[in-house]
Amino acid sequence: MTLKNRILVAPLNWGLGHATRCIPIINALIKHHFEPIIAGDGEALQLLIKEFPTLICLELPTYNMSYSNHGFLLKWHLLKKAPHILKAIHKEHQLVKNIIKDYNIKGIISDN
Repeated sequence: MTLKNRILVAPLNWGLGHATRCIPIINALIKHHFEPIIAGDGEALQLLIKEFPTLICLELPTYNMSYSNHGFLLKWHLLKKAPHILKAIHKEHQLVKNIIKDYNIKGIISDN
């Protein structure tokens, strides 16, 4: 029996668009005999768990992103959230390093 190469697929959870665009990518990986492992958080992860119930799915730290109701305040809103975002990025980076080692990941597909 040949082991399949494992690919980590990690869409950003800033709306469902990122996760829905990963569905055909995950299907293509499966078709080409790769083993996708999904990592994410929130609604994006829940959508992919429902779509691919047999795949390994892992939870990553959440960014808890929200957008300002006023477009001109977006930069200020993001700047205000910067410490939280940077902390989540650091935590996520450490977790992904462990996932790569623990699951023998051969590649990562992410917009995160």
